[in-house]
Amino acid sequence: MSNVAKRYTITAAALLLLGGGVGAHAAEMGAVGDTRTLLTIPFEDREDLLRVMRGNLEQVRQVVEALAKDDFVAVENIADQMSFNKKKGDGLARRGNQGFSAMGVQFHAVNAAALKAAAQSRARARTLTALGAMLGTCTGCHAAYRVVEWPDNKTYARPAPVPLKLPEGATRRE
Repeated sequence: MSNVAKRYTITAAALLLLGGGVGAHAAEMGAVGDTRTLLTIPFEDREDLLRVMRGNLEQVRQVVEALAKDDFVAVENIADQMSFNKKKGDGLARRGNQGFSAMGVQFHAVNAAALKAAAQSRARARTLTALGAMLGTCTGCHAAYRVVEWPDNKTYARPAPVPLKLPEGATRRE
């Protein structure tokens, strides 16, 4: 398979994966009897959280684009940007839900580090597998939690922070 064909294949696969996840999420949002856990956080926090998640999705798009060009250095840099740090930890703790916070830690501390390590190996399949695991965390979280209540979009008080537990070997940048 030529390099151009490989790039188109990677891009098409990623778009199908992302498109399917977005469509499924949109269907869940309108479903009657939505059983996902509502994060009862203030409106400002919800807007900030959604902004951060849209930024994560943009970074995933950039990873796909970099992989289509075999630019593993760019993937490493993007993984660094997505990695766990004090600000992300404080934001996750503020959401007041241990399960949600644990999924955020999984994404930023575990999946981002695995993506960087895979990119450092310069193995496309390993890097795509790491990206798939990262997206699996995204879809798992969106299947379990929601931040918007329809149709009234109520305002809540900020919950008490929850302690964050990093998996063994996970690091946090300052």
